[in-house]
Amino acid sequence: MKEEKIEQLITLLLEGYDVENKEEIISNCSSCYANPAQYIKDNDAEWVIESNEDGAFEFSVTNELFDFLIRGDKIDEIHELIDESLNTIIGDFPIGIRYADDYFKWLQPILNQEDPPLEVIELADSYSDELQLIIVEKHNVESISKLCHELMVHFKRTSIPY
Repeated sequence: MKEEKIEQLITLLLEGYDVENKEEIISNCSSCYANPAQYIKDNDAEWVIESNEDGAFEFSVTNELFDFLIRGDKIDEIHELIDESLNTIIGDFPIGIRYADDYFKWLQPILNQEDPPLEVIELADSYSDELQLIIVEKHNVESISKLCHELMVHFKRTSIPY
């Protein structure tokens, strides 16, 4: 049952991406869910469970999806990474924006015009002050939210005020 939910979550998060090792990612996350201590040991991540004993699975999701995540602590840095990952469709950083909330309110109408429409979501604990984001297809956001809740993975929509 949980394996199916893990597979659904990873599949929804990666929809639209060119992924050669999706089955391996799903397998590694499922393996962590079944045996978190072994996954943590295999990935030299004992520090994860020192601060949060239940954090192993959430860590596995971000560890396995690392290449697809956008991470940064400054909104203009985040903008550059998002723009780069979208093949520079959004252009220069908007003048006058200083806060993440305002930036994502500015960004969402642009992402809505993509085919399919996209959304940037905050996913899992970054274990730092950085924002940890992933761009997903907007029609998947509600399902991703539900699966994250069921699997105890931090999820937050960036297009909705904090």
